[in-house]
Amino acid sequence: MGATFDLKIGLSCPDGCDLSALPVEVTGPDGAIAVLLKDGATADLGNLTLNAPPTVGEYLWRLSVSPVETAGIAHAACTCSVAIRTQPHETSLAVWAIPSPVVTGQSFVIKAGAKSTADCELAGCRIEVLDDTGMTIATGDLGSAPWPGTAALYWTELQASAPHKAGMFSWSVRFDPADLALPHDGATSHFSIAIVDPPEHRLTVKVIERDTAAPVADAQVRLGAYRCSTDPTGTAEIMLPKGAYDLNVWRAGYEAPTSAVTIAADVTVEVQVAAIPEDNPDSVWQM
Repeated sequence: MGATFDLKIGLSCPDGCDLSALPVEVTGPDGAIAVLLKDGATADLGNLTLNAPPTVGEYLWRLSVSPVETAGIAHAACTCSVAIRTQPHETSLAVWAIPSPVVTGQSFVIKAGAKSTADCELAGCRIEVLDDTGMTIATGDLGSAPWPGTAALYWTELQASAPHKAGMFSWSVRFDPADLALPHDGATSHFSIAIVDPPEHRLTVKVIERDTAAPVADAQVRLGAYRCSTDPTGTAEIMLPKGAYDLNVWRAGYEAPTSAVTIAADVTVEVQVAAIPEDNPDSVWQM
């Protein structure tokens, strides 16, 4: 829809007459008439480029050749019809920069963008954030410039407020193409967000290597929706509400057990990780 497409056109005669110079009349859906004429030694008229109408529907082009006599042989008129159905351009949505976790009742910002399969400009179109009940909780208009490094991903920041109860929620972002000159399908993308109670206590996690007691930096620490990483001293601090958690520590090249932690006050926990021996590629020959 609104795009161009090509037709391969040729004229032929059962007696092998040369019809290459005959004009072909092309009548478009709007009644406009154009004449296609090709001189040469072949009846192949080549490609005819047509423009699809900018609205959704079924359309008909009519190609016709008038009666003509060639080399003493009369040729009757002939016609050919070409029908097409146009459809809206598709769109896609992207959602990113989703904070995790978000404290109950607090405001937060996410980024969302929309892209047309035809790379149409989407600046000014409306984006909405809907909660798990389908209620709109944030709206915004796509900006005038695509996201850096993309051809036509128009984006915006959307500010919403977290609900006043904790839990995992599945929300969605919806794109409304109503204001576009060329018809487009809308799009919806879903995302998950963790809402937590306000933090009350500080958990300090010290990660050391089991055999050497050396601190392990850049280890990823996770307790449910809460995440952080250790500093050069092997220490990570995170604020948590009261409750029971599974403490997981991960770093490439190490093994670490999962620990159960109950938070009722500020607490420090030490986690010992074991270095994983590197594979010896020659071990099969040393048996």
